[in-house]
Amino acid sequence: MHDDRVKHLVLLLLLLACTPKPAATLVPDVDASTPDASATVDAGVSCDCQQWGNPRNRGLVADPLVELSGLVASRAQPGVFYAHNDSGDSARFFAMATTGAIAQTFTLDAATATDWEDIALGPCPTGTCVYLGDIGDNLRLRSDYAIYRVPEPTVTSGTTSVPWERFRYEYPQGGRHNSEAIFMHPSTGRLYLVTKEDSAPSEVYRFPLPFDSGKVAVLERVATLTVPGSTDRPLTGADVNGCGTAVLLRMYNRMVELRLPAEETDFEKLFTVDPVTVPTASEGQGEAVAYGSDGQSYFTASEKLVDPPPLYEHRCR
Repeated sequence: MHDDRVKHLVLLLLLLACTPKPAATLVPDVDASTPDASATVDAGVSCDCQQWGNPRNRGLVADPLVELSGLVASRAQPGVFYAHNDSGDSARFFAMATTGAIAQTFTLDAATATDWEDIALGPCPTGTCVYLGDIGDNLRLRSDYAIYRVPEPTVTSGTTSVPWERFRYEYPQGGRHNSEAIFMHPSTGRLYLVTKEDSAPSEVYRFPLPFDSGKVAVLERVATLTVPGSTDRPLTGADVNGCGTAVLLRMYNRMVELRLPAEETDFEKLFTVDPVTVPTASEGQGEAVAYGSDGQSYFTASEKLVDPPPLYEHRCR
């Protein structure tokens, strides 16, 4: 082979060796069979808001959401909320747009809806699931508290039957509590329940992992909050942001946000910080609250009293 051809061949091999290769897709080395290892926080969510704006009416909540109690935003389908009615409705929930319009109805065939009060979204073995809380107990007489889990659906239109699992639970020492608020940490898969007290601060309980439909789980008490205060009305709703760094707590008369300090890595330390009062519209029977999927907004709505209630948005200033 001539010297020039040898030189060209050597140069070509050097160029091929130095050419960058496409980066491999990084898959976390986790056991996806457990809820706390099946998802991570969406890197596109921004959760740094320190001051929220005043409410803006985005539209009227449409029928058949006549007694809206639970509300949560889809993170995979921006602009979609999942919502359900309070007690008295069948076992179903809805996909709702940011205008209040209903896009689709999802039915849990053969399930019961004794007193559904709140809804959450978070990781599960199949990816992301919707969690529905049959948690209400106004008279403190129930012995059949439960959480329903449904794989997050792809929203289209019409009415669709969805598969579900039911996870029964009880409180420590056989206690009975009324609750209207649940939320799930977006990466650990920890589900939290907040009690509704008539004249005392609310308590926070967590659901033990892993979820097991064959057992009755005993909740673990985490904290006693500083809200509601002596001049507040009871706590009726909650949600966690997509970064797992803040929680909104809704009462009939006001709303507060618990913010995890920047240097803190233990999420449950959030329950010990001083609550920050945030804006909320005047809503006669306000129970629903949800962060927007972008982390830069939150939404509230009231149960229908006379006219269709507005869906309010608060954006970061």
